[in-house]
Amino acid sequence: MKKTTKLLILIILSLSVYFIYQNTKSNNIKVLNIGDKLSQGINSYGIKEYGFIDHYKDYLKSPTKKITIVNKYSKKDLTIRELTNQIKNNATLKRDLLEAHILFLTIGYNDLIYKLSLEEKVTNKTIKKIMKETVEEYNDLIKEIRKYYKKEIICIGYYKPNKKNIILNLGIKNLNFYLESQQEVIYINTYKLLKDKKTYFSNPNSYYPNKIGYKKIFQGIIQQTKKDLKS
Repeated sequence: MKKTTKLLILIILSLSVYFIYQNTKSNNIKVLNIGDKLSQGINSYGIKEYGFIDHYKDYLKSPTKKITIVNKYSKKDLTIRELTNQIKNNATLKRDLLEAHILFLTIGYNDLIYKLSLEEKVTNKTIKKIMKETVEEYNDLIKEIRKYYKKEIICIGYYKPNKKNIILNLGIKNLNFYLESQQEVIYINTYKLLKDKKTYFSNPNSYYPNKIGYKKIFQGIIQQTKKDLKS
């Protein structure tokens, strides 16, 4: 066999292996879902519900794709700083960020609750101080994520609490405004999505939505990601 023929066969085989690898690679989708109770799909009564991430997995499903959802880094009381430290110190999380195709981030609410609880008296000055700290921590988190993950970060925003809490609501509005202004993330405006409290919340004493609410969040994700990825 001539050298040129052998070389041609070798090139064809190499290309075949490459295209098979690329095809297999593209058919494996790894989704990281990191955050607090909302990311876990906890409903108004503290029970695991069919959350937005479950709907998203159904949306991605096809006979030719393998979908892997990684939920193990979610924690009910997770804070921004805790997650940043996890990324710095957890080699497995770093690897998952490197391998992930999509990242959902639901974090910040616990920070507001905790920081407000530390204040004896809450004023406009207090809120500004808390928001400054929270925004700085969020920026640090995004920077740490970007060391390993370069694709879309989908941030689930926060909505008005069911109980009247003017100060907490002001903090939530400020956090949402920050997320919405960030070019590094795709922001999902749940404040608007879940305005109808009677429809999306079964328990008026709980912050967490029912299954209809979680489906509404999923629908908002699809609508917003399609719009942002086109632009």
